[in-house]
Amino acid sequence: MKRCIKIFLKNVLSFLTRSLTGLIVFFLICTVGCVPVRKTKPTTLIQLKKDWEKEHLINILSQNRVKRKVIAFLLVYYLNDLQPFFEENPDMYPVENGKIFDIIGLDEEPYIVDALKIGWMRNFPDGKFYPDDDVKRFQLAIILYRVSKTLPFFHSKKVYHYEMKDVPLSDYTYKAITFAISNKFLRLEDGFFFRDRDVTGFEAARSFSKFRKILKK
Repeated sequence: MKRCIKIFLKNVLSFLTRSLTGLIVFFLICTVGCVPVRKTKPTTLIQLKKDWEKEHLINILSQNRVKRKVIAFLLVYYLNDLQPFFEENPDMYPVENGKIFDIIGLDEEPYIVDALKIGWMRNFPDGKFYPDDDVKRFQLAIILYRVSKTLPFFHSKKVYHYEMKDVPLSDYTYKAITFAISNKFLRLEDGFFFRDRDVTGFEAARSFSKFRKILKK
């Protein structure tokens, strides 16, 4: 009789153990299945644009020469959030159907459009922008000077006079170049400006970065 009771109790205990294990497994399966999986947020267009701008800027800094489309990009990249301080003063030659056809489809197209709209850059008499033309140092000086003209309260508009060995006082670029030198956007080298030398990516980025710092003060 005692042996039967022991066998009975053993079978009951075994059944309860198996049942409890099953309940625990069932509970875990249900719990894990109910836990929401964290989904990664899709990358926004704004973030994609910022990532592209950052990568583009890094590439520009290593370039030995920069094109007009790159200058337009750098202008808007460094000064875009300060646009409320600028007065739009576009100085454009007429274009067919209101579009500049040699910039359509470029990655820099929206930046070029903004630079033209504000008056930081301009197109050519034939209506084209020539985005792939290399920029010389005297041309960058003219662009920097043009940017200052769209700032009604820019406190660094004062232009000093410099004795430059390769830019005479009578040169039509003299005023723009001395403006760039006065504000340390561009530099002289042993009294020479080297006006026809290509602008490097680092040189262009540094000049607009300095311009931004002056405006932020």
